[in-house]
Amino acid sequence: MKSVPLSLLAALLVLGACDRSRPAPAAVDPGTAAPATVPLKALEGNFHSMDVPASGPLQVWFPAEAMGNEGARAVLTAPVSGLVAAIAVEPGRPVGQGTILLMVRSPELADLKSRWLAATARLKRAQAELAREERLAQAHAGAQRDLEMAQAEQATAQAEAESARIALQARGVAPEQAEGVWVLKAPAAGTVDEWKVRLGQGVSAQQELGSLQLASATLAVVEVSFPVTWKLGSHTTVREGQRTWQGEVVGLPASVGQGTGRLAYRVRLSGGPLPLPGTPLEVQAPVGHGVLLPTSALQQVDGVWGVFLKEGDVAKFHPVKRGPESSRQTLVLEGLEPGAKVITEGAYLLKSKLLRLQSGG
Repeated sequence: MKSVPLSLLAALLVLGACDRSRPAPAAVDPGTAAPATVPLKALEGNFHSMDVPASGPLQVWFPAEAMGNEGARAVLTAPVSGLVAAIAVEPGRPVGQGTILLMVRSPELADLKSRWLAATARLKRAQAELAREERLAQAHAGAQRDLEMAQAEQATAQAEAESARIALQARGVAPEQAEGVWVLKAPAAGTVDEWKVRLGQGVSAQQELGSLQLASATLAVVEVSFPVTWKLGSHTTVREGQRTWQGEVVGLPASVGQGTGRLAYRVRLSGGPLPLPGTPLEVQAPVGHGVLLPTSALQQVDGVWGVFLKEGDVAKFHPVKRGPESSRQTLVLEGLEPGAKVITEGAYLLKSKLLRLQSGG
């Protein structure tokens, strides 16, 4: 048997002494671990739950807006000068033909109406004077010179009245209906795009006031906060109330919109009378495979997203893989079994109670 060198024996003795000097790790008391359940009696019955449905491909309705042909616009101008007295329709609102859009208080229009009234009054006097001279001439009681002067006066007054009438009609105003306020009406059904004037602003004749989108909407623009599983040519459904249209995806977002942080998709509409531009619509889009839950059911605890599952008289926090959110619903991609009872109302109170229990409260 070979002998162990003294140097190696000394090293082994030193290592053994060091191991004996280290304290043994303390055992974890299961009773002191952070709790993951909360008694439901803490909510005093103020909660609601739902059974988890089977996971599958999901379609979600997103808000959208109808858009028309960019080239089908009517430029709105003022035929008279004046001050903008009222703007009756805000941009983006659909209107029917003849709807009052804007009013301009116009001293110019009032002056034109005054001229027409004065010319009309002179014409009536001239017609009455001519009729009197014609009766005298028939009775051989009047002078020929007076008759000729009355005829000339009547012709002059008629020309002045006609000129005043044409001046009003050229500004799109019927003389009988002209007042000191000029009213702009929609020339056709459409949607007000924009106004280039403000209330109380002075405007000149033929100045552009705004524009009106005349054509029916051929596109729907939908903005979402996350990519949907669409590609060019994908088909979908668009609705507005009880009306529906077929939709085809013709535009994908190139980048996230500045200021909105959203992705804009364009869908071409077909089938049935199309909506007016600016009409609020809804577009159905695929969002993935999973389960949709009310957004209020998902809570974040210690940086982990999850839900509270009802298990008897307690609620247990259960981590899940959270997907995109739409309106008041959120897609859960993984982590839930069909039939599990998820607490949808009262989940935030359960989270607060759980955090207090974990902190020893």
